Amino acid sequence: MRAGQQLASMLRWTRAWRLPREGLGPHGPSFARVPVAPSSSSGGRGGAEPRPLPLSYRLLDGEAALPAVVFLHGLFGSKTNFNSIAKILAQQTGRRVLTVDARNHGDSPHSPDMSYEIMSQDLQDLLPQLGLVPCVVVGHSMGGKTAMLLALQRSQPPP
Repeated sequence: MRAGQQLASMLRWTRAWRLPREGLGPHGPSFARVPVAPSSSSGGRGGAEPRPLPLSYRLLDGEAALPAVVFLHGLFGSKTNFNSIAKILAQQTGRRVLTVDARNHGDSPHSPDMSYEIMSQDLQDLLPQLGLVPCVVVGHSMGGKTAMLLALQRSQPPP
């Protein structure tokens, strides 16, 4: 079995992150974000909650009816780490593929606030803006931990 076919087969069995039926909004009952813990580097801001940053990304076009695939890089990495696999995956599966620079990495803005919670929050803001809900999230190392937290915060059982 070729790598592309194997990955496509695995994707069929992967649960997709789904948008709540009520849609996104702070008042919807299924929109319960896990509180973001201020990082220790927040300094003297009086415990102010860190704000999500506008992340740098590359989106490869594909079929909108299929859940997109989102790649999250590891520590000291960038969205370019996944250029080859993203291109092949988009071509062979017809899915939209998103590669993202995490905050303080690559072309994304830098901030003293750095935690898995705020990195997950960055994605919770970006994915609906791009129309990539539901999606399949694949992460390596730091990106994998961010993906797991995102799944815990935004998990929705299939209908």
